[in-house]
Amino acid sequence: MIITTFNLMKMGKIEPLADQSVFETVIPPLQRVKDFSDVAFEEFIAEWAVACAKSKYKDVYRIGGAGDKGRDVIAEDEEGVFDYYQCKRYSVQLQPSQYWIEFGKLCYFIYNKDIPMPKKYYIIASLDLSKKMRTLLENKENIRTGLIKEWDGKCSKNLIEKKTITLSGDLLKFIQKFDFNIVDTYSINTIIEEHRHTNYFYFRFGGNIKPKRNIKIEPSTDIENTERKYLKKILIAYSENKKEHIDVNKINQYVDLIKDFSSRRQEYYSAESLKRCIRDIFSSESEFEILKNEMYSGISDFLQNDFKDGFDKLRKTMHESTKVNLSISRVDNDLHFVGNDDKKGICHHLANDDLVEWGTSNE
Repeated sequence: MIITTFNLMKMGKIEPLADQSVFETVIPPLQRVKDFSDVAFEEFIAEWAVACAKSKYKDVYRIGGAGDKGRDVIAEDEEGVFDYYQCKRYSVQLQPSQYWIEFGKLCYFIYNKDIPMPKKYYIIASLDLSKKMRTLLENKENIRTGLIKEWDGKCSKNLIEKKTITLSGDLLKFIQKFDFNIVDTYSINTIIEEHRHTNYFYFRFGGNIKPKRNIKIEPSTDIENTERKYLKKILIAYSENKKEHIDVNKINQYVDLIKDFSSRRQEYYSAESLKRCIRDIFSSESEFEILKNEMYSGISDFLQNDFKDGFDKLRKTMHESTKVNLSISRVDNDLHFVGNDDKKGICHHLANDDLVEWGTSNE
């Protein structure tokens, strides 16, 4: 399962950050990247890894910060093998002198069995690599000799707080045999261009190419298991109105119920379509949860009113739901994806969560 701004990805959510300035001021993406915070830059790289390598990775995690052991972003393939992405955001191009400690972390924490050996280790710099750094990566033996030379000055006292790691014995032998061919990089321009073709790009950089709502799910002929709870509550509302027990088979005896039942299922699937579209765009369903929470806040007081019966409560609440302002969510405010059927359908999802009941006799 690929996740992000954006699955805290088991460590934190990866969701595109809605910086409103991207919609107000035209700034080239490369300049935007330069202005990112450390966290935003790591999230940007995680977004890119998620969206551009769905067939390559099963999971993507952002774990940047203290204790990351030199891995800001981790990507895991279906066989449980990892790629590491180490992100560096500096005001100048990345120099070898700034990076020896990261090579030290990579070797030491693998040697110490704190982290597994990756298939690839990518260095991602916000302003790309300097000529010296590129030359270093072109001849991987230079990384080995340089790391051994710079260990005492750059690594020994900086890998673990209040501890000196001496380069000798088995650790030295490990580094002398370490396969530095795993080290690679991507240019920031390549990353931006690949990111441009993802649904994340609009939220990171603005522009006029918005994600589109391109998923539509129609109700199936047979009732799905996911529908049984909210439909059971609707049938209770029908039973109160008709003053007899109404089940799915008995609906056909009432013209008004046939039409209403069909509409309610259509509404549910409209919201389900929206939910799946959100998942594809944001790599999680957190935006749909925002819509649900806001809808519940909007109708909760209305649900306390007196109603003739459950059917009356259902229909009036459906009408009330169309008035609820959901602009707190980017899905509504920025993308304008949410229609009236979606709002009504969200109420059915709330019923599935046992937050809404249509029956009045037991209240």
